[in-house]
Amino acid sequence: MIFEIEVRTKKDFVDPKGQHIVSDITEIGIKDISSVKYVAIYKIDGNITDKQANFIAKELLSDQITEDFEVKKYKKIEDKKLENNSVEVWYKPGVTDTVSQSVIKAIKDLGIKEELVVKTGKKYCFDGKNIDPIKLKKIATNLLANTLIQEYLIK
Repeated sequence: MIFEIEVRTKKDFVDPKGQHIVSDITEIGIKDISSVKYVAIYKIDGNITDKQANFIAKELLSDQITEDFEVKKYKKIEDKKLENNSVEVWYKPGVTDTVSQSVIKAIKDLGIKEELVVKTGKKYCFDGKNIDPIKLKKIATNLLANTLIQEYLIK
């Protein structure tokens, strides 16, 4: 089973990463983006239960005071649907993801001993006028992804 855990700033708190990206987008000449929401994504592939995935999200991957999390479950990753007006950034296969290695170790420290594969990614959700794939590609390639080591998905 594949679990995808999304961690985002709660509505009552400032999203500094999102605000910073809006400023950067303006600097590359795109004026139509009014806000960006940043979401950390953890893809966990392995034989764990829904309860264990929620435990990992709550106790390890999110700050219960300032962040909310959502756990999504897929039989295969191809079942996943991307959010409209969003860009996801992931490390390319073969590139070392040091955060994922730390997450695996921390999960084992929580007492979950199953063999897991973890990948970390980032999702950026855009609000504004006239958002289209061309603008999102410009934002992705100029600001969000290092295309030598990362790939991006646009919706």
